[in-house]
Amino acid sequence: MLVFIIVGTAFFILSFVLGRYREKLREEHKEPWNKALKYIRYISLALLFAGLVYVPQVQILKFGGWLLIFSLILYSSSLYLIFIKNRN
Repeated sequence: MLVFIIVGTAFFILSFVLGRYREKLREEHKEPWNKALKYIRYISLALLFAGLVYVPQVQILKFGGWLLIFSLILYSSSLYLIFIKNRN
């Protein structure tokens, strides 16, 4: 499904862009930030894979892809809130 490929690619690129803001965080928040960015990269790669192997007859891939998109949006927005709250 093309939506999964586009969203997966966008979040994969976004994870590297958000990695540049690591220097602005407090020292105790840098390690969780790195783990969170790894999570975003892995899930966006899984979303890309789900988009590449998608066939309309297999509904579990469609359901799983939408769950991955939902979890990425929730998790990324929480990262953004942590960044706003804890910047120097």
